Amino acid sequence: MTLGQTTKLIFGNWLRLTQLSICMVIIVGCSSSGPSKVTKSNEGKQSQEQAVVSPDYNSEYFINKADEVDITQGRQYRIKAAELAIQEQHSIGYIKKILLNIDLEVFGSIDDDISLIKILLHVKNNQDAERILERLKQGVLPVHYQVPMWLLTAQVSSYNDQHIDTVRTLFRIKELYPERLTSLDKLLVNELIWKHIVQIPASSLNKFVQDFGSQAASWVQLAKIVQNYIGAPSQFPIELKRWHKNYASFNDYEYLPDQIKQLISVQPYAPKKMALLLPLTGSIATQAKTIRNGFLANVDFDDNIEVIVLNTETETLESIEKQLIDQNIEFIVGPLKKEKITEFQKSEVLKNIPTLYLNSIELEQYENQEQYYFSLAPEDEINQAVEYFISKRIEYPALIYADNSLGRRLAEQFEQQWLFHTDKKIETIAFKNKSKLGIAVKNLLDVNHSERRVKEMEKLFGSQLKAENRSRNDIDAIYVIANSQQTRLIKPFFDTNVSVFNKLLPIYASSRSYLIGETSSQKRDLNDLTFTEMPWLVKDTNKQATDIYLQVSENHTQLKKLFAFGYDAKQLIPLLKQLKILTGLEVEGLTGKLSLNKQNTIKRYLDWSRYQQGKIVVLKKLTQ
Repeated sequence: MTLGQTTKLIFGNWLRLTQLSICMVIIVGCSSSGPSKVTKSNEGKQSQEQAVVSPDYNSEYFINKADEVDITQGRQYRIKAAELAIQEQHSIGYIKKILLNIDLEVFGSIDDDISLIKILLHVKNNQDAERILERLKQGVLPVHYQVPMWLLTAQVSSYNDQHIDTVRTLFRIKELYPERLTSLDKLLVNELIWKHIVQIPASSLNKFVQDFGSQAASWVQLAKIVQNYIGAPSQFPIELKRWHKNYASFNDYEYLPDQIKQLISVQPYAPKKMALLLPLTGSIATQAKTIRNGFLANVDFDDNIEVIVLNTETETLESIEKQLIDQNIEFIVGPLKKEKITEFQKSEVLKNIPTLYLNSIELEQYENQEQYYFSLAPEDEINQAVEYFISKRIEYPALIYADNSLGRRLAEQFEQQWLFHTDKKIETIAFKNKSKLGIAVKNLLDVNHSERRVKEMEKLFGSQLKAENRSRNDIDAIYVIANSQQTRLIKPFFDTNVSVFNKLLPIYASSRSYLIGETSSQKRDLNDLTFTEMPWLVKDTNKQATDIYLQVSENHTQLKKLFAFGYDAKQLIPLLKQLKILTGLEVEGLTGKLSLNKQNTIKRYLDWSRYQQGKIVVLKKLTQ
């Protein structure tokens, strides 16, 4: 059984790729005989150029030096500062500030422009990176720049998610320049092929074999194995080993990403005896039982799998330890409460059993590599929204949130993430109750100031004066953190308070704004609102799970989410080791697209959907 009907793979090991890219810049810079701003006859400038490539200085040093020299030399210093800022793992906002003082229209040396393109790609400024690349291609470049330029072309198309173009360019590089690729080049090429080829539909893969022959055949076969068998963990390693045997003479094996090599030998979890630990009595018993139902709904008892369910509210830790040992439990799922997780992690007995905890906690003090964390953390949605705003070049969003503990927590998460990525503070406003919503919206849009100005004008010129209230026009998007009832009240306030002189603001929200069973009229109230939600709730992506849920639980939004949570927890077990190797790989689940980060925590990416004319449309790709 697969996790959803399709599998989408996104291999986003950008840090490694960035490090490789930076190393390539240094190599090109050292070997280049292309144009340079520095002449041997000028000892002062030559010493400055030596300082530019010196590893003994940090980014701040070169920022300060850039202010002390002329524009040309300052440009070189700032490019170097940005490169070092990436190595020093500064925020995207910090690096963008450096770029603000670099005139992208100025023609620098080839080496400088190559470095600048890589920096622009790092901060996700793909358009400017592509523009400078195309400008470089207009000239006649020395032969030794051919490989770096082809590699840059592949990287630009990679950052633009042009999977087929990227892979085609990379195969072309391997075909044209097999003797001129350094070991570092080969690593980068194979990383990028691996990242993109698995995202190309199987129907399009064979074309690569036709065009590039045997060198592409091994990659195509590997991609098909990953696409077809990642959701069948018992068969997956068998197929990988068969691939390894069939392509034992794979000419680039030593330069393959480590992920592929590890996949060939890893053995997935295949427990026959599992324990599910949940608070089946007490204040959240209903929620816990729904999670249990979802978990058991995804257990194939024909595979002779045994599941014991233990109540963490009535059983002591010692009692649970004894039962797990007596029953020879091979895998644990749970507990659910954070305090129970902390307690259980201190157990010498439990630490030797692989565990998928159903919550997340602070991980600094725990380093057990066989303990994993899965939760319906709303922070994942916040991070997803920030990343989307950045990708769409939304520069001045505003945040409106319910003034309660959850609303404040999520608003703080948004503010922190926005500051990290842009080095800017986001404008926020909170509301305490329904009666304060209108005031909050007007304050956010500065409509109240406009109203006062209109009243003052009426006093001067009489009540016959025709004037429209104007809202501010520097905000380009709104993000709402509120429940469905509050959102339904908030949305019309924005629609009516945005000035007729301004475009309607695009409004986005989290899954808290969605409610199962809304009428067409209620949906029309939220027309054009774009929100994130579990794919299963908005569009039935698993009929089997839906049929079981309708038999065991009521059609309640929160309970349905918890059922999906339990269902996905079971399906994740045999995939955890593969997901751990393939950091960034996403598989389709009821609760979203799921991946595992380096902290052994499952991350979710939800579908974007939009209210349109009384209906909900799932968006494959947002255009607004």
